[in-house]
Amino acid sequence: MGDAEKLSYLDDVPARRKKKPRRLIIVAVAVVVAVVPGVLLTRPHGAPKGSPEAIGMCLEVRAENVSRDGDGAPLAKVLVATPDSTEVEVLLPPPVPHPGDFIPLLADRHRKGPADYRADLERWKSEGAQ
Repeated sequence: MGDAEKLSYLDDVPARRKKKPRRLIIVAVAVVVAVVPGVLLTRPHGAPKGSPEAIGMCLEVRAENVSRDGDGAPLAKVLVATPDSTEVEVLLPPPVPHPGDFIPLLADRHRKGPADYRADLERWKSEGAQ
């Protein structure tokens, strides 16, 4: 095959065109690129999962009449052992608990890390030590 025949053969072969991506695919990719980071950035990562009830045990009453609450009742500083074996200090209105009494707690559980405990004052005022 001579050069002239090769060139004429190439003229008869249709040129390959690159296929253009369909418009729907382009729009879908653009939406994913725009929406997914926005959703991930606005989602709270370390927010507490809720405040389930828990019970802690009074280890010791550190001080009484430390300060006063909104109603003027004296508050006691109490060291409490939580269900996950940590110790927290809480301020409790009367009645003052004794070591060994159980104190109602609220636990803010996080996805990562330990829970944050605080006294459940409504249950404490209505039920007292358990």
